[in-house]
Amino acid sequence: MGIPSYFSHIIRNYPNIIRTLSFFYRLPGFQFDELYMDCNSIIYDAVHTLEKDYSKLIDFEKSVIQLVILKIEAYIKMIKPRDLVYIAFDGVAPFAKMEQQRTRRYKAQFMTKIENNKNQWNTSAITPGTQFMTKLCNAINKHFIGSEKKYNIDRIITSCSDEPGEGEHKLFQYIRNTTKSRKIAVYGLDSDLIMLSIFHLKYCTDIFIFREAPEFLKSSIPVDVHSKDDEPHFLDIKHLASCINAEMACKYHEPDLRRTVDYVFMCFLLGNDFLPHFPAMNIRTHGITALLDIYRKCIGSHSGRFFISNSNEIIWKHVKIFIYEVAKLEYRFLVNEYFVRDNFDKRTYPETTNEEKQEVLKNAPIIYRAEEKYICPEEPYWENRYYKTLFHSSGDDVKNICTNYLEGLEWVFTYYTNECVDWKWKYNYHYPPLFADLVKYIPTDEHVFIEKKSKNPFSSNAQLSYVLPATLHYLLPDKINSVIKEKYTSSYPESYSFQWAFCRYLWEAHPILPDISIQQLEYIDSIAV
Repeated sequence: MGIPSYFSHIIRNYPNIIRTLSFFYRLPGFQFDELYMDCNSIIYDAVHTLEKDYSKLIDFEKSVIQLVILKIEAYIKMIKPRDLVYIAFDGVAPFAKMEQQRTRRYKAQFMTKIENNKNQWNTSAITPGTQFMTKLCNAINKHFIGSEKKYNIDRIITSCSDEPGEGEHKLFQYIRNTTKSRKIAVYGLDSDLIMLSIFHLKYCTDIFIFREAPEFLKSSIPVDVHSKDDEPHFLDIKHLASCINAEMACKYHEPDLRRTVDYVFMCFLLGNDFLPHFPAMNIRTHGITALLDIYRKCIGSHSGRFFISNSNEIIWKHVKIFIYEVAKLEYRFLVNEYFVRDNFDKRTYPETTNEEKQEVLKNAPIIYRAEEKYICPEEPYWENRYYKTLFHSSGDDVKNICTNYLEGLEWVFTYYTNECVDWKWKYNYHYPPLFADLVKYIPTDEHVFIEKKSKNPFSSNAQLSYVLPATLHYLLPDKINSVIKEKYTSSYPESYSFQWAFCRYLWEAHPILPDISIQQLEYIDSIAV
């Protein structure tokens, strides 16, 4: 998923980076060399296409698999790569991503109950280790491995859910290791792909991400680059990086686009799949603009001052300078967020029909704001109330919270640019610390927060047992299901509350769930069959 709303931001602020398929056809002699496909979104598209006929299909899962294969084939024939097609699906994810997957599945379960959708095929089956994903993996390999002649290309690689790693990270690991001076197309819906592509321009300068444009964004796309309904839109990543570099407008020009690497690192503060966004820094209310202004003032105005060194290491003393300046404005930014949210608060939401009631539920975080109003930054000692409310802490844990967040910045940066240094690390809280506290714990010298560890990923059974609510444990092997019922039922509540302070929609809220320890997952690993 990546940074919430980031794809929308890119389309609206850099419309001149959008390309259509006909744009490439008009270029003399142009041909893509390689096609990389992050295919999990294709499964969801297939499910949503077919679920309206759910009751009519004899074998729904078989129909989904067939449609996934047809969609992949269609993209191969559309792009016509010269040399390589790499088809990737998500395998077992790092613990940090498993945490996000767990919250998403509990929220999906809650919404399914509310909507009373009994016939819907449960998309939690799109998780490594399920029987459905095993069937899909077998079908993909059978259909595509050894079929190079059929598609007139040199090589096809498949990496399915039985191989650890998120799909997009498998793709970019391969690009890091093999691709030089190639024209590559990358398919996928996650905004993560934009960040990953910017980081990897040093390995390959011609990267184009393509995807179908969501209906709600089509009005933002310039008329001259509108494509046919069945054609995707391409983002020119090299041109995007140039635009970002120009927008940063630093005093000292850096021709090698080094500032764009800092830009991606800076955007981690806006939240991603592994770290929460700061309440005072919201992409929907010009968070990127605010960060860029501060960056130009205290980092870009100094020659040779960057967040990231030439050797791809975080320069913490420069990060500290930046966060110090952000912290000085944190109160102002947070009060502005309250002003924006107070305006939402004044709206009237009728609750007469079921549709209206669902709309109220969707917008609950801006209707029911008791926690936010208790924190109230315009009243003294609001900082204490922030930690008391959102962390259930009196403030004694602030150092641990800050250290855990700094670990996260380092972990995410290394994960995006090199490898997963620790498969079993995660951020342990729903909210970040305040900038004013975070800056106190940023070192001024070289420092490594997470030493490289040779830990292996969890098994797919452990991942399933972590992310699935109890109502979906039929997706687990019987032996593991029995152990959970015998030993760990308290880890899987049937009812749970949500925390949604500073969220916009219910789907952004945090279900309050019991901790499941690494030791518990390792025990499940040990009994897996």
